[in-house]
Amino acid sequence: MNNVIQHAQPPHGTATQVFVSLEQKGIRCTLVIVNDRAILASTYRPQKGGYGTKIMDTIANELLDGVWEISVLPNGEVRVTLSWHLPN
Repeated sequence: MNNVIQHAQPPHGTATQVFVSLEQKGIRCTLVIVNDRAILASTYRPQKGGYGTKIMDTIANELLDGVWEISVLPNGEVRVTLSWHLPN
């Protein structure tokens, strides 16, 4: 949540709302965090190898079949999705 707050508000972003969703379907869990128009999609490119990216890589790697992605939607929303399987 610290990164959400840091990146969604000035000076890094201009979001007014953040949506957090955690869902389980069978053994698959998905965490989605989206902010509303925090940046200009045409100018934002997620950094590869930055501190936040390394943390997310570490978290995903420690989860069973964990994967994550960050995407910028055409309207400027930034969406981070983390999904994994529950252990048997």
